[in-house]
Amino acid sequence: MGAVQADAARPEGLSARRANPIGREAALAYLARGWSVIPIEPRGKRPVVAWLEYQRRLASPDEVERWFERWPDANVGIVTGALSGLVVLDVDARHGGDESLAGLEIGHAPLARTVEAATGGGGRHLYFAHPGGTVPNRIGVAPGIDLRGDGGCVVAPPSLHASGRRYAWAPARAPDEAPLAPLPRWLLASGQNAGEARGHSLAHWRRLVHRGVDEGARNATLASLAGHLLWHGVDPEVVVELLHAWNRARCRPPLPDEEVQRCVDSIVHTHARAHGAPDREPR
Repeated sequence: MGAVQADAARPEGLSARRANPIGREAALAYLARGWSVIPIEPRGKRPVVAWLEYQRRLASPDEVERWFERWPDANVGIVTGALSGLVVLDVDARHGGDESLAGLEIGHAPLARTVEAATGGGGRHLYFAHPGGTVPNRIGVAPGIDLRGDGGCVVAPPSLHASGRRYAWAPARAPDEAPLAPLPRWLLASGQNAGEARGHSLAHWRRLVHRGVDEGARNATLASLAGHLLWHGVDPEVVVELLHAWNRARCRPPLPDEEVQRCVDSIVHTHARAHGAPDREPR
């Protein structure tokens, strides 16, 4: 994205536009790329317009201008999915996302260089090319990792986070500086099963529980084991106790008990939503 242009040549009477030229110019630049944009509440993540139609069509430049006249401090949202040609991997470091992603890459393959933004909350948004068809939103691909596809949206640079920090493109990863990498097939498959990893062999699970894992793969492996046990009908309370014991005996070093609890809770909730079961809470 180029530098923001001065507003001196804009028509008179557009003081609201001049109040936040950065957000407006960013939204127009994204729109020019063919990305569907919407206004987001200032310092927040909620759209301030009914945005279902912008999952089906692009806003016009005039609509974008009017939004920023009405909400001069609005954040900028990008609608993900087939219309924009985007799928975004949302990595929340506060909930173990970095470690989960490292574990997934160890188990599959490193992610290719792609467009990437640093969120105002300390996380990461990795942008990938939409593969076609329908890519549903996936919550809890692994602890701290969500996938934003059709029907989703993300807050984009240079929006202002509630923390007071701005979303920003990572060095050499802005849309003008890096190509959109294809969405990895393994990442799409991980999202579809939300941590269940049903395709692994019995020998894989036996090796895993005996050998354990090192730092960098603990969260993702706990999530995978939780999904495997739930898929085979083990009660969530039993899953929690089993994984507490496995973590203490086989993770190097063990995770704190509360982190294990959060990880398993996340997979229990995701499993329940995916299969229409009551959303039971572990002890």
